[in-house]
Amino acid sequence: MTAIPPNNRYFQQGEPPNVMPSLARHHMQRTVWLVALVWSSIILAALWGTFLADPHIRLPGVVLGLGLLWVAGMSAIILGGYRLLRIYTRSETDTGEEFVYRLITKQTKAAIALVAPNGRFSLVNESFCQILGRSEKEIVGQKLLRFVHPEDHQLVREQLRLRRQRLSSTYQLRIVRKDGETRWVLAAVAPVYNQSGRYCGGLGLVTDITEQKQAEFALRDHTAKLEQLVRELEEAKEEAQAALRAKDQFLASVTHELRTPLTAILGYAETLLIEGDLNRAPSTRIAAIQTILRNGQYLLQIVNDLLAIAKSEAGRLEINAQDCSLVELVEDIIRLMEIRARTKGLPLRLDIRGRVPRRIRIDPVRVRQILINLLSNAIKFTESGSVRLVVHVPRTEDGQCSLVFEVIDTGIGIPPEVCEKIFEPFHRGDASTNARFPGTGLGLALSRSLARRLGGDITVVSEVGLGSNFRVTIPLGTADQFEWVDPAELRGEAKTKETASPETTKGVSRGCRIRARVLLAEDAIETRRLFQHILQSAGVEVYTAETGRDAVHIALQNHVEGRPFDCILLDINLPDMEGYQVVRLLRESGYVAPIIALTAGTEPGERERCFTAGCDDFATKPLDRCTLLKLVAKYARQVSGIPCEYGITTGSTCFLAADVGDRPLAAEVARQKESVESDDASTNRAQES
Repeated sequence: MTAIPPNNRYFQQGEPPNVMPSLARHHMQRTVWLVALVWSSIILAALWGTFLADPHIRLPGVVLGLGLLWVAGMSAIILGGYRLLRIYTRSETDTGEEFVYRLITKQTKAAIALVAPNGRFSLVNESFCQILGRSEKEIVGQKLLRFVHPEDHQLVREQLRLRRQRLSSTYQLRIVRKDGETRWVLAAVAPVYNQSGRYCGGLGLVTDITEQKQAEFALRDHTAKLEQLVRELEEAKEEAQAALRAKDQFLASVTHELRTPLTAILGYAETLLIEGDLNRAPSTRIAAIQTILRNGQYLLQIVNDLLAIAKSEAGRLEINAQDCSLVELVEDIIRLMEIRARTKGLPLRLDIRGRVPRRIRIDPVRVRQILINLLSNAIKFTESGSVRLVVHVPRTEDGQCSLVFEVIDTGIGIPPEVCEKIFEPFHRGDASTNARFPGTGLGLALSRSLARRLGGDITVVSEVGLGSNFRVTIPLGTADQFEWVDPAELRGEAKTKETASPETTKGVSRGCRIRARVLLAEDAIETRRLFQHILQSAGVEVYTAETGRDAVHIALQNHVEGRPFDCILLDINLPDMEGYQVVRLLRESGYVAPIIALTAGTEPGERERCFTAGCDDFATKPLDRCTLLKLVAKYARQVSGIPCEYGITTGSTCFLAADVGDRPLAAEVARQKESVESDDASTNRAQES
């Protein structure tokens, strides 16, 4: 669409164009001059004839009269001719302008209309009539506002005012067709003037833009919907984040409330089994204590699994890769799970096939969790037969290798349609399985989540009545980076190390004595009494504090008196202030002795917060006797023996009876003591010889 140029002198300034005289006008001018010449000739002839014919006419009065008559005639001829010429020229000009307008409006396909100063149409063409859906007779002479949408009337009035001010403009408005349809048009309008400079109206070039406007409205609506969707997504994201924070806070609060009493339950049950003469204790009492420990450990495992699944779903499960020995890792797991297998009379075998890397870089804690969960399930669901752990590291043609574990059992098996569902949280098969084998259904879900966080996966092949094969695959990278050895060679090296330090390997001590002064800041009275009893039994001098202020006061007072504590066991959640604040107050006061943070919470980044605040060590409740003594022994002035009395571990804790099952604990303890005494006697004889 082409708008009328704003610098058009004819339309903007009102100056008439330099119109060349036509042929008819030229003839009229010649006629006027011819009449004037004839008249002059007549008067001259009359004067000359009269002068020659009658001498009396020579009188001055006669000559003057004829001269006046000539002047009058010439004036009449000139004035009349000029008037006729002017009228003819005006008519010719008007006809030419109308011809030009007609030529423009009729011959062009563009929609053109001329609106008079009174706001009525004076000229339209066929294209404009098609836009309005009306004939020329229905439009010409009608007011422009009649065909304009009511909401655009004020816009049109403003545009008419701009035309009278000799201003051009381009604008959009809605017109109403004869059939009632509303359409959008784009109008480029400029004012026009006649030859005398009088305003004649506005000449507009009009284009139908209804389709473009509909597309614009559709795009605008789509954009608005997208913006609304983005806002809803942002709100949903904020709600999800708030829900996630609330869930994290809830889990942290619940686990703290669960771990605190579990510390007392497991600790006191362990104390009852370890201290005193168990040979004289009734078997029912030992079985009751074992049941408490077993169910306490089960509850603790549920709490840990729930937290691990929640962290994995939130993407906050930490993977700490480190160099470790593959053979030592799996043999340690087998030694741990042999206790449960022996309880059911099942052989537990380890089969390492082919050559394996001497050391691999992986997260041993997560691998340990996966294999313990799979082996525990295999032992639980197998009544007879055996359980095997097969380990091999296959290599592909492109030089890559993967770590593959297969846990194979001869248990009840799994129906094919359930094989994938068992990896969902809380899914435990059919009702008969739930009744025979109690559990939460979290172990497999957690194991698959951990395997995928390590870059691998877990699959299962099973047949009802024949057993199951759970396969764990974890990629290790290129095979060239590893030193490949035979597993028998690694086992020989492990036996050499065990022979070199038999006491440490067996982990058995007839008594651990720790010489140290410890400040225990703990608000839970049961936990405080338990830790105090365990430490004092090992020879530790223990001072206690129930609040953060008491801990700061006691620590600084002993520091000033020149009797600093060897370490401070500081609970992070004290009633009057957080443990972080206690640590900062002590460090700002110049206290430099070790501070060990104890917490039952599991919030993300809590370990980092403890070290950032100034702590030297970190431990999570519940703490067993072994872990607590080892923790204090790291900072003691003198330690004799080792802080683990029985050396039977369950992975994260050392609560003995939790894995002893229904076997009499007294017999197990007596067997270990006899083994220790026999080893000591052999050592003494060797030294004497």
